[in-house]
Amino acid sequence: MKKMKSTLLLLLCISILSGCWDSNEPERLVYANGLGIDYKDGKVIVYLQIINVKGLAKSESSGDPSTLSQADVGRATGNSLDEAIFNLYHTSDRRIYWGHLSFVIFSEEALKAGGLKYATDFLDRYRETRYRIFFFMTKDSIKDALLISPIENISMAFSKLSDPDGNYNQSSFIPPINLRELIIELDEPAHQVAIPLLKITEQWTGQNDKKKDLLIERVVIISENKIKTILPRNVMNGGRWINKHFVRDSLTLFPETKNDAFVVIYDKKIKIIPAVEKNGKVHFDIKMKLKASVEMMIKDISRKQYEKEIKRAIKKEINNTYQYTQKRDIDLFRLTETLYRKDNKAWKKIEIKGGIPLEEDTLRSIQIDVEIQDTGKHRLTPIFDEQKDKGIEDK
Repeated sequence: MKKMKSTLLLLLCISILSGCWDSNEPERLVYANGLGIDYKDGKVIVYLQIINVKGLAKSESSGDPSTLSQADVGRATGNSLDEAIFNLYHTSDRRIYWGHLSFVIFSEEALKAGGLKYATDFLDRYRETRYRIFFFMTKDSIKDALLISPIENISMAFSKLSDPDGNYNQSSFIPPINLRELIIELDEPAHQVAIPLLKITEQWTGQNDKKKDLLIERVVIISENKIKTILPRNVMNGGRWINKHFVRDSLTLFPETKNDAFVVIYDKKIKIIPAVEKNGKVHFDIKMKLKASVEMMIKDISRKQYEKEIKRAIKKEINNTYQYTQKRDIDLFRLTETLYRKDNKAWKKIEIKGGIPLEEDTLRSIQIDVEIQDTGKHRLTPIFDEQKDKGIEDK
């Protein structure tokens, strides 16, 4: 009798278990990795990059990733982004899963039509998408950009677009921006955001022919859901030193001479300090500490001279960038946000539509503390100590 009761109890428990009858098996899904958004003749055009997740597995268990299809790109049009995506669903063999979406590429026409705000709202609301989605713009073909495979046949999930942090950590020139950061920067003063601009190039060559690759060296400034301007490469030289996510990058010294030197800057710490005068005028002082590694040496140049030239070169780049952007009402250094957070009362008195007026002397001073750590594989001494200090005047 006890055995029968136990059996009945077990059967009752089994009957009320829901199980996984309504789950989606991973192998029965297709995975969206990249989304492209274009706009033409009043229609929204979407491109969806689907990756083969088998390429993420080890070769001994799933075969050589290079023999697998890297990606497929679908295309559909509609009167809105939602309609275009649902039109794309009609041609898909399986359910499209958006949980691994890694990046979005806009065309210039899509951003001019105000597509950024609509797309961010769509991605922010959809339950499957995450906030680690990176944003880019290109003037080239979106479809071609989505079909470019990384070098060495690695998975598309590790491309410069899907996972830009690895590339940025090695050379911190143009910072990537994800969905979370984009929403914050558009929502808070000065309501401007910088989106990396992609360019298709052929700087790499395979065994048989040249390979297409993606170059990022300019940014698009978006304000009030419109393109404000596109900043050229040389302007971004000064922007990298202010960026809080900076890891390391190179700097060329003595460019005016034939004996130019090459250093790597890293371990940078920066403070931007607002100073409010009695008349309400605001100035900003920049204090920066950084370390450097000398990769190319010049004879008869001392350690002190190197440090002095590093300070001069970085100050010059920062000032050039500030003067260029200030004249175009662009707050690339996010000085407005600094005042907004550190002295909100002062910000309220002078802000206009969230931003503060930037004048030529708003950036008052730049103080840089440089410490040269090494000279490549060699220790500092006796390389510098045996040389005379001739001194170099600030230019």
